[in-house]
Amino acid sequence: MTEAEFILWLFAAALTVGLITLAAWQVWIHRQLDERIAACDPSLLSSVSHKVETTTDAPPGSAIMPYVPVQMVPIAALGAPQTEQPGTPILQQPTVQRAALPAPSTEE
Repeated sequence: MTEAEFILWLFAAALTVGLITLAAWQVWIHRQLDERIAACDPSLLSSVSHKVETTTDAPPGSAIMPYVPVQMVPIAALGAPQTEQPGTPILQQPTVQRAALPAPSTEE
């Protein structure tokens, strides 16, 4: 084995060890994150090492509409028969208030 081959083997070994170390570190980080999520760790929201995204679990074909309120429904109510009276909205509908603008004037 020449000196050049020995250096190539050392480089290959260092690269292999580095990749294995990186993979093990990623597995450890993800396992730690899963444990923190399972424990409902509130510090995750302010953690600089994790990006917080909002996700919604919905049926296929659903669309996310910004600024639309969501009503939480108890799980026990999902299997119960509907007792809602017709014409009664589930959510209180916001009142629409429009600003009355004066008519444009032609005076200069």
